[in-house]
Amino acid sequence: LVLAMIRDVLDTLAQCRALSGTLLVSRDAQAFELAEEFGMDVFEESATDLSGAVVQSGTYAQRQREADGTLFVPGDVPLIRPRDVVAVLDGHEQVTLVPDANDIGTNAAASSPPNAFEYLFDGKSFRPHIASARRAGIEPRVVRNAAWGLDVDTVDELAVVAQRASGTRTGRFLESSGISARLGANRPSQSR
Repeated sequence: LVLAMIRDVLDTLAQCRALSGTLLVSRDAQAFELAEEFGMDVFEESATDLSGAVVQSGTYAQRQREADGTLFVPGDVPLIRPRDVVAVLDGHEQVTLVPDANDIGTNAAASSPPNAFEYLFDGKSFRPHIASARRAGIEPRVVRNAAWGLDVDTVDELAVVAQRASGTRTGRFLESSGISARLGANRPSQSR
């Protein structure tokens, strides 16, 4: 499931012409295979947490790639498409934050320059990220987007993804593994 979601995300990023490049941040051996599959480079971070990894990769992108900005994208948002990435980048100036559907977590963060504010990823990072940007003297732009809002942290979120992921690797995996059936995703969608 994780690999299917990551492949969906990487496929979207590879198709997005609004990005000047994509850096897969991981120290996992499979990252190199994925990067090769999608024509990307890997940054092997040494951080002990996600916030540290984002800072390290942002510093690398700025110093080694001369990046004037970065966009953090997690691997568990398999429904995003290039138009959703463009929605984040259009109008971006210094800090753009994209919350999950409940305004609890941060599912994307654009920063120009890289590391313009302190990253505070902990599963409940959206409001702390707003406060962090403000402490840095930046009023963050907030983009709410249904595809970005749906990350997979719970069984309920997985069930919603199963209903909406047709035509994706994630959807095919959920279907072929029988997970969709067990989640009841084959039933007609209920109004939400």
